[in-house]
Order: sequence, then structure tokens, then C-alpha cells
Amino acid sequence: MLGFHFIKTRPSDYVLLYKSGQIKREGPGLSFFYYAPSANLVIVPAESRDTPFIYQEATADFQSVDIQGQITWRVADARRLAAMLDFSVDRFGTATGDGSEKLPVRLTNLVQVVLREKLQSTNLRDALTSAAELVSFARGRLKEAEQIQELGLSVLDFAILKISPTPEIAKALEASTRENLLKEADDAIYQRRNFAVDQERKIRENELQTEIAVEEKNREIREQQMNVEIAVEEKQKDLEEAKMAAQKAVEQRRSEIEQLKIDAGIDQERKRKELVAIESENELARARTRAEALRQEFQALNSLSPELLEALIHSRMDSRDFIAKAIRDLANNAQKVGNLNLSPDLLHSLLHAEGPFEQQRQM
Repeated sequence: MLGFHFIKTRPSDYVLLYKSGQIKREGPGLSFFYYAPSANLVIVPAESRDTPFIYQEATADFQSVDIQGQITWRVADARRLAAMLDFSVDRFGTATGDGSEKLPVRLTNLVQVVLREKLQSTNLRDALTSAAELVSFARGRLKEAEQIQELGLSVLDFAILKISPTPEIAKALEASTRENLLKEADDAIYQRRNFAVDQERKIRENELQTEIAVEEKNREIREQQMNVEIAVEEKQKDLEEAKMAAQKAVEQRRSEIEQLKIDAGIDQERKRKELVAIESENELARARTRAEALRQEFQALNSLSPELLEALIHSRMDSRDFIAKAIRDLANNAQKVGNLNLSPDLLHSLLHAEGPFEQQRQM
């Protein structure tokens, strides 16, 4: 339509309309008609953008490391950036300049220069673990960098996602780290064993101290038992001495009693002898009396006739005495006796205290 065109941009686009080298209109998210044959349209991206990077750098010990990360930035001064790089677009809003391609390259190159400055004074092992330190260093340098200010940019964030060595170095580090870890494991095992041995030693010392305390207590108990045994033995000794004294007193008393018994026995023997003598004298007196009585009886009997004496004798004899006298007379005249028969009843009466003849006599 006679060279007039309508342009509508996003709120995140900063639009610059140049005409005859002068900015006629500018601002974010503008929509307007313009005359294309005499105007140039520039659209600068005003939103924040992430620019990733990855490159290889050498450390202070000449070892290569791969650094991967990203930088987050936004346009702070669109006019300055549009003056430094070409962000021109055609009437359809399609970019015709190369500003969008050159800006990330410049940023990554600047980041590489900043990180190289830090890595050249850092050895490999420190570099692999210095991501936070590198981020802090790079942020400070990028915010103060003249290139960033000249481009009219503002660094919002900077992050390092990965720092890795070459595969060969990684294997070597893994082997070294593995050996160190194994050594640390061995040290841990040694320390654990040493700790166990130390604990065992302490336990053994405590057991020994306990045994010593127990032995000391047992010694005290034995000493007390010995003291008690000594006291008991002393008491037993006193009791034995008391028993011996009592036994000695008893023996002495028994000796005295025996002596008294002996003395009493001697007295009894003397008295017995005196009694025997008295009894002997009495017996002699009784014998004399009996002899005198017999003598007087014999004198009385001598004055009697033989028939009277025989009658007196027969009056004192029982049936068995008569039979015995008769048998004795028969025996004296045996030459005159032919046969003598004794009946069983007669023998039975002679053998027993009560016979027919005795019964007849009692009757």
C-alpha cells in the first residue's frame, strides 16, 4: 500500500524506528504504521535470555578440563546495543541483521576469558571442586566488565553446571581417589580396630580393677574371718583351759572321793573284820552252846533205856526212813535173804515226797 506497513511487536521487544539516521519512535511492544522506503526498523529483544557455553581450558598444572554452564542476561540499554550490533528487521518483522548471532558469541568469549584467568592459577584437583568459587569470581568480573557495559547489557545470573577432566585424567583421578578411599577405608578399619582394641583394653582394665577390688574385698573378708577365727580359737582356748581346770578340779575331787572311798573301804574292811570276828565269836559261842546242849541231851539219853531211845528215834522217822532202814537191815543180812521184790508203787512212793505210806502216816 504505497510503502506503508503496520508493525505489531511483543511486550518483550524494544522497537526503534530510524529515519534519516534519527530515531523517530522507540519503546517496548509498540504497534504503528511506518513508511518502509524511508525508514529502518530495529527490534532489540528486551527479555532475559540464557546463553549456554561449553569449552575446554587448561589448569595451572597443564591439565585440560571441560567447563559447561550458562549466563543469563538482559538488555539494559537498547539504544546502546542497537548502536553496537545490527538487529534490523524487514517489514514482516523478520531479522535481517546478525546481532542475535553475534551477541551470544561475544558473551561466551568474555566468559571464557574471565574463567581462563582464574583457571590458570588453579590446579586440576582444585579446579574440579571450585565451581562455586569460579561462579563468584565470574559474576564479579562480568558485572564490572567494560564490554558488558558498552553493549548495554545486564548480567542477571551466571552458573557452572559441570567441570570435568578428560577421560584419561578422570580414570587416573578415579584410581587415585579410589586408592585414597580404600586407604581411608583401611584407616577407618584400622581406627575402628584400634578403637575396639582400646575399648577392649579399657574393658580389661576395668575388669582387672574390678578383680583387684574384689580381691581386696575378699582379703578384707578373709582378714575379718581370720580375726573371728583367732577370737574363736582364743575363746576355745579359754574354754579348753576352763575345761581342763574344771576337769582337773573334778579329777582332784574324784581323787579325794576315791581317797575317801578308800578310807571308807578301809574303815568298812576294818569294821567287816570286826564284824567277822564278832560273828566268829558268836558262832563259837553258839557252837559251845549247842555242844553244851548236845552234851546235856546225851547225858539225858544215857540215862534212858535202849528201847525208849529206839522208840524216840522211830517217832521222828517217816515211812521212807523206815523202808530205808529195813532195806539196810536186809542188806546186812543178805546171806540169809534169797529173793527181794520191790513193787513199782513202792519205788514211786520212795521217789516222791508224798507216797501212800506218807499219806497213811498223815492220816
